Amino acid sequence: MSDFPSGVTGTIRHALALNLRHYAQQFGVDNLSGADLYVDVITALKWVHSVDPQTAVYVARHALQEAVDEGDRHPVPLADAALCLRHSLTQTSESYGKWSHDQAEAFVTTALMDFD
Repeated sequence: MSDFPSGVTGTIRHALALNLRHYAQQFGVDNLSGADLYVDVITALKWVHSVDPQTAVYVARHALQEAVDEGDRHPVPLADAALCLRHSLTQTSESYGKWSHDQAEAFVTTALMDFD
């Protein structure tokens, strides 16, 4: 892991997981894949990626694990959470621009490797 300030990556991970859960509850799982996650959360993940791509993958992987945790009252299906994250990464965010579909797909695919 990189030398991010203490708690920063954990905060981004929790924010991403909670955003996925909230949107799944608010819009329904069937509509999650096309939902745009909070721009600040996506911008933060892209910032981590710009500093250390491996850490960004770690953050995304663990956020997805947290969002789909079946011990939660409202788990999010993994496929829908992954599609939502991929879609959101293709939206423009200040300072880090708009990722291509291929770039977002590669990132999410990497995050899903060795998924627990």
